[in-house]
Amino acid sequence: MRKNKELVRTNILMDKGLLNEIEKFAKERSEDRSTAIRQLIKKALHDQRIELAVKRFQEGVSFRKAAATAGLEYWDFQAELDKRGIPIMDSITLAKRKIKAGS
Repeated sequence: MRKNKELVRTNILMDKGLLNEIEKFAKERSEDRSTAIRQLIKKALHDQRIELAVKRFQEGVSFRKAAATAGLEYWDFQAELDKRGIPIMDSITLAKRKIKAGS
């Protein structure tokens, strides 16, 4: 664990089955439960930011803003869109931009 991080203790309640899965995850990686939980939460938050950014992009938010929401560089966000088969500019977005530019 890095010494420059300030760790704050918190308590949560969880299903015993979930706790067992976390214990298994930690054991497989030779880590303590707290480290495993931090890693899992960090990964889940990262994934959720990307999902939100992709959703917003599909709703018409600019590529730049969506990439910022995801916390990714442009090329990395493009790779995420590619994995999902989402083009950078679909016909709906293009049509909206053309209509807006004409008005």
